[in-house]
Amino acid sequence: MIERDNPLEGYLAKIESRRPLSQDARDAFLALPVEPEHYDIYREIVREDDRTSRCCLIIQGCVSRFKTLPNGERQINSFHFDNDMVDLQSALLLVSDHGIRTHSPTTVLRIDCNAVLQLTIDQPEWAHAFWFDTLVDAAVFREWMLNVGRRVAVGRVGHLILEIFHKLSRIGRTEGYKFVMPITQNDLADAVGLSAVHTNRSLQQLREHGMISSIGRTFSIDDFEAMKRLSSFDPAYLHPAGPRVVNPECS
Repeated sequence: MIERDNPLEGYLAKIESRRPLSQDARDAFLALPVEPEHYDIYREIVREDDRTSRCCLIIQGCVSRFKTLPNGERQINSFHFDNDMVDLQSALLLVSDHGIRTHSPTTVLRIDCNAVLQLTIDQPEWAHAFWFDTLVDAAVFREWMLNVGRRVAVGRVGHLILEIFHKLSRIGRTEGYKFVMPITQNDLADAVGLSAVHTNRSLQQLREHGMISSIGRTFSIDDFEAMKRLSSFDPAYLHPAGPRVVNPECS
């Protein structure tokens, strides 16, 4: 992990990789008051039905957003990693409609919701940036709905592995096609809507077809193109090109 003077700089760099900001916008963001918190593995950062007052920025670690049924069964809706603002919607929503839980030791910055909203008023560039961030979240949710609703089991598992690989590669946590899987097989099952047994069987199929190999938590994607075809994976839904830039000539 890159050491930074201001812990907000990682998220700022992520935003500016999509679209550069003015110096005023940069300074205003870096001046936000933050409260760091550290969590061990499998701790809830936000609980369903919590009253919201702060947004959470992941500085280091892995968290998921999830929903639970009354019987305790969990459906994971997304995974988030370093420099993800995991719950921007909390700035506007009064109550959290889902939970957020860690899957590794995680450092979080809490940012007051009122400060986030004031930033968007004072610096409209940040309204644009935050809006785009939530739209990417929505695109991921749509892709996950397709994954759970329509793809066969091995395709679901393959698709999620490729998404995790792409996200980790963007924060420098891959080496070629190798990476440390930040979640367990049971977590994977909760994300793709399969039993642990069915998930294990799907992983074995990927191994048997020479698409992945693993030793412990270290995974290697051995046939990237074949796995993309099997899973119908297209990273366009992650919108790596960034947001539309307003052209003054069109106004």
